[in-house]
Amino acid sequence: MDSLLLLSVLLGLYFAFNIAANDIGNSIGTAVGSGALSMRKALLLGAFFAFLGALFFGGNIIRTIGEGIIPPFNVITGFAVILTAAIWITITLLHGIPISGSDAMVSAVIGVGLVSVGWTGMNLNTITYIILSWISSPIIGFFSGFLTYHIIKVGVIRRVRSVSVRDRLEKLFSYFQLFSSSFSAFNVGALDFGVAMGVLFTLSGGSSNFLKIVGVLGLVTGIIFLGDRVTETIGRRITELVPTRGFSAQAAASVVVFLFVNYGMPISPTQTLVGSVIGVGLAHGTSTLKFDVIKDIGYTWILTIPACLILGAVTYSLLKVLSGLL
Repeated sequence: MDSLLLLSVLLGLYFAFNIAANDIGNSIGTAVGSGALSMRKALLLGAFFAFLGALFFGGNIIRTIGEGIIPPFNVITGFAVILTAAIWITITLLHGIPISGSDAMVSAVIGVGLVSVGWTGMNLNTITYIILSWISSPIIGFFSGFLTYHIIKVGVIRRVRSVSVRDRLEKLFSYFQLFSSSFSAFNVGALDFGVAMGVLFTLSGGSSNFLKIVGVLGLVTGIIFLGDRVTETIGRRITELVPTRGFSAQAAASVVVFLFVNYGMPISPTQTLVGSVIGVGLAHGTSTLKFDVIKDIGYTWILTIPACLILGAVTYSLLKVLSGLL
């Protein structure tokens, strides 16, 4: 069992690396897409604030993942969950499609729970709240993004007639994007740290400085070395962004994510931001939206939940059989 626990820690590091590389695009993609930051500077900024979020704001997500869905994990159930989520997020990340690592992890937990403790052994209230948060967060992101940009467009942009003044206005909003991106990266750090390490913290019996180091190391290295792939998708492929639209999408989504994380709900920052970006795009004009990319992203999301449910159940069953043979 000690070797299985060690493998679980290594998989936790691997998963933290991958989920951060996937989700950092939610924080810095709009800043890169609008030209406010270069890719390298954006990745460094995102890594720093994700580090702070992981250390100071991830506790509620850890409790939801580690204790809120099924009874405390044993080594086999914990290993099955982390292995399932790591495999799935790797498959999607290699294709450059933004998915939700939170969806993958929670679905893996439920899949393992179905075959290990059954429906009656799981906290159905928590599962219901999580599902409702998955549905509502991109919808709230959509309306928040639409409303935020509409207010800026009506209250500020339309009042500016001079091209040179409008250029200066966009320059001003590019600086505002530094703050919205930093706030978003802080939220992503808290969310991803809790999702990636929640199971391991439960296995360790509570707080562990070693696991904090492992989780933060995975997040930061994933952002710096692999974060550019999905950042490109969020920043440039979904809709054409200038600083006013980029700030609107980022600020609206960041507030939504912050509120859900504060209540311990492991939502998808990717889905929330994409909803916000779509809202901003529609407020500006539907011709700026690239629906083929949105369709691809939606298709991948639809696959994630059933795939991780099934993969989690199969993985746990196989491990249970193998543990009985050893």
